[in-house]
Amino acid sequence: MFNSKIPRPSGRGLPLNFLILILAGTGGWFVASADIPQSRLVDFDYEFLIEDIPVQARELRVWLPYLPETPYQEIQEVNIEPQESANVSYDKTYHNKILSYMITPPQNSSWKFNVRYRVKRSEYSNKHAPSRSLSREEDLLKYLQADRLVTMGPKVKAMAREITKGKTTTMDKARAIYDYVFQNISYDKTIPGWGNGDTERVCLLKAGNCTDFHSLFISLARSSGIPAKFVMGVPLANGKKEGEISGYHCWAEFYDEGLGWVPVDISEAWKNKTKQEYYFGTIGADRLELSVGRDIVLEPNANTEPLNYFLYPYVEVDGKKFGKVKTSFHFRDVNTGKEVAKL
Repeated sequence: MFNSKIPRPSGRGLPLNFLILILAGTGGWFVASADIPQSRLVDFDYEFLIEDIPVQARELRVWLPYLPETPYQEIQEVNIEPQESANVSYDKTYHNKILSYMITPPQNSSWKFNVRYRVKRSEYSNKHAPSRSLSREEDLLKYLQADRLVTMGPKVKAMAREITKGKTTTMDKARAIYDYVFQNISYDKTIPGWGNGDTERVCLLKAGNCTDFHSLFISLARSSGIPAKFVMGVPLANGKKEGEISGYHCWAEFYDEGLGWVPVDISEAWKNKTKQEYYFGTIGADRLELSVGRDIVLEPNANTEPLNYFLYPYVEVDGKKFGKVKTSFHFRDVNTGKEVAKL
């Protein structure tokens, strides 16, 4: 153990044969006030089991997202198992942190991996105050371009023009797009094809989950000249101190010239319509961020097309995708002395 953060690698990944400890003061729940954001301190386990690896396998390779450190997500401890052969790298486009393994030969027919984090997550709001760190112009260009499924074709651009007609500021345009998606898309996972974040499908069916809501928002924002990004994470259940996390949750951020990055969560607003105002510009401490962006190119180079989004482990055996992987997420609140008022 030592008191430092992981150094960023230059070129190649760095071996992780240690337990990382970042001492960052006390955590837990804090009472919400005008200047103290809602916060939550949790232990989060990212665990997966690879089974039925062929006896003759020569190489096992694994990639998984590594929780990022942000102004609203403070990583206090990380415990990686196994530590041997672990490396950290970053994708070249979005700079997502990636934990990877190359095990030659795998020898065992099954391998279990677990990364346990102690992380303090804070409410993130950027409605009214200028951001402390505004992005450089060149950093924004990638957030103005189409992705494979987050399209910007003639139909989407025409929709964007109509929705933002008469709006002159970035905030007003983004709010018009937010309201359009909120009012016209239904949260519905009964129709096959939901969850891929396919803008064209959402335009056709006007239904989907969080991935679909925010893909449409991003397409319309980018078509209006507003940089927008896709954020992937997991939910932390409100009202529970620990438990399994059954799925994922995603949201979006758009860039305002004066405020910087502004978060939106339209699917959560749709589920709780009393929070429509809240989720335009604010997201709570009820989630963890794992990665940013779409069409993720894994580093070191994986033998696969770019991933639609990056949440679950990607595994190869002898250079081919291997699907016998069971993933589970678990969280536990730490030192929950005072609960905040529900926003």
